[in-house]
Amino acid sequence: MRPSPFLKIRQREPSGRLQRESVAEITATATRNRIRMGVRPGDARSQLAGSVFGRLCLQQEINARQYEAGCRFAIAVIRYAKVMGFASPNPRSLDMLMLGGGGHGEEAGDAEAIAKARRRYEDMFTALNDAPDGKRYLKALKACILQEQHAELGDLRCGLNILCRLWG
Repeated sequence: MRPSPFLKIRQREPSGRLQRESVAEITATATRNRIRMGVRPGDARSQLAGSVFGRLCLQQEINARQYEAGCRFAIAVIRYAKVMGFASPNPRSLDMLMLGGGGHGEEAGDAEAIAKARRRYEDMFTALNDAPDGKRYLKALKACILQEQHAELGDLRCGLNILCRLWG
C-alpha cells in the first residue's frame, strides 16, 4: 500500500514520536512575522515587538513616558477587574496571568488593597472622561492596550498624555 501523497514524511525521535520543530526554527518564524508587521530586524527579538502597543513604542510612534503610562493603565484596569470579580478584559493577556489572573475577587480581609485599586481606576476614568473627546480616548486606549487592536493613533496619544499628566 502506498502512502498518501499529502502526508509529509518527517523524521522520528528515538521514542517513536514525530520530530518537533527546533527552538531555532520557532524563533526564526516568530522573527519573520514580527519583521513583516513593521518591526526593524534589530528589534524583532525584543519583548515589546510582541504586542501592538509595544510595536508603537519601538517604531517611535509613542515615547517612553506614554508607553509607561499605557502599561500602568493596563495594570490599573486589570487589578480593578480582579478586585471587583469581573472577567478579564482580555483573557489571553499576559498581565492578567502575572497578576494571578482568572478574574476572581480579592480576599475579603484586604479592604485596603481593594480601596486603592478602586480609587486608582476611578481617578483614571474621571480624568479621561473630563477631557473633551475623552470617551474616544478611552476607547482607543482599551482597543490598543487591552484588546491588541489597532486604534486611531491621535486618540491614543491624547489619552496617554492625559494619563501622563495624571500620574506625572
